Amino acid sequence: MLSPVLLLAALLGTAQVSPLMNAMPIQVAESWNVDVGPGTVVIDGAELALVDPVRLVVTAPESVSVNGEEYILPLFDPKAGGWRKGSRLKPLIAQECSATGLLQPETVVVRPAAGGDPYVLGTDYDMDGLWATVGRLEEGAIGADETVLIDYTYGPARLDSIVVNGQGQVRLINGTAGQGFDSPPAGQSDEHRIATVWNPGNLEGLTDENLFAIEMTATEPTPPEYSVAEKLLSKTLAKLEAGEPVLIVAWGDSVSAGGGVGSNTDAWYQNAFHTRLQARYPKSEITLITAAWPGRGSRNYIESPAGSEHDFQRDVLDRKPDLVTLEWVNDAYLKDDALMAHYTMILERLQGAGAEALLLTPHLVRPDWMGVSTLKFDADPRPYVQGLHRFAEAKSVALADGAQRWCNLWRQGIPYPTLLANAINHPDVRGHALLADALLAVFPE
Repeated sequence: MLSPVLLLAALLGTAQVSPLMNAMPIQVAESWNVDVGPGTVVIDGAELALVDPVRLVVTAPESVSVNGEEYILPLFDPKAGGWRKGSRLKPLIAQECSATGLLQPETVVVRPAAGGDPYVLGTDYDMDGLWATVGRLEEGAIGADETVLIDYTYGPARLDSIVVNGQGQVRLINGTAGQGFDSPPAGQSDEHRIATVWNPGNLEGLTDENLFAIEMTATEPTPPEYSVAEKLLSKTLAKLEAGEPVLIVAWGDSVSAGGGVGSNTDAWYQNAFHTRLQARYPKSEITLITAAWPGRGSRNYIESPAGSEHDFQRDVLDRKPDLVTLEWVNDAYLKDDALMAHYTMILERLQGAGAEALLLTPHLVRPDWMGVSTLKFDADPRPYVQGLHRFAEAKSVALADGAQRWCNLWRQGIPYPTLLANAINHPDVRGHALLADALLAVFPE
């Protein structure tokens, strides 16, 4: 019989995907139970022995009832995005948006603050149950400046950890119940996380989709056989290595404008990349300038009139950058020939200004926006991301694969939506760091 001592030395090496994923001795058993062991868990090539079988009972987070919360309701706008249709219920606000799927719509009651009978759904007010937004109806009885009270119940999300210690003892650690943007809870110093259990809110029972057996502890992919910068960013790299000044323009959308982390500018992916690149090449004075337009795509920026707030010629080309990084999650509508033609035009303009280009594949966004029914996929399914790879290969353009690092998250026990600070498309500090990692990995140590 294997010793229960954890063999952890290999954890210090490069993360590798275990071929034993489907054989891991961690599985859902019945609606709220998880069976762990006996057997061996393999993480980053290290074996963690589980001698005795353990059944863990997972409890759902308790529903939260809110009574008499005050609102002055705007008109309900059925044509707007769900998070903008009306007032967002306060505990479910996620930055400029709202956490979805947590509200129990049938529990919503809107009533006058002055007392009296509740208002009528569909007559006096309407709501978007998924996005937890409520607004008054123009022909209804709710006044434009009237304070109303709203009662409702929501089911919080929660991410739990399954850990094992040096004696082979397994236990479940409950995470924090809330909007679902927390990291999995850590155990004691001698405990190692081997799986997580994800409850996205109002869950009726566990399935395999809620259980994430951990196979790797870092998102670092297998190193390439050659340095991308040495082959495709030779001019920029030569200046870095020679200690000459280098100018980088980070060109992108709301993510490049700090979406998800806001005023914490040090955490913006391009600023974190800049800091780390400067440390890697200390003799070179590296300057980074951001040119970003939230809510728009690269075509909007290029077609914006000269002299306007967003002027591609002035903000990017006229600066004569050595390197331009391109982060455009808002370009995700592009594919096939349209993508090839558009990015060929961009590349020609950048090269005409003497700049090298570094494409950054974007982070993952809401599952329904990506058209996926699972959080467990190893390659980005978006035609846009696949098209960027084909474009980079066809045109010999450098590419930093941020998307792949996000695709690796599920093998770390991290459901990727927990990194979306606004519940839609803005990465939190962890998500920005993954993009910075991808950019830095292009350059040799």
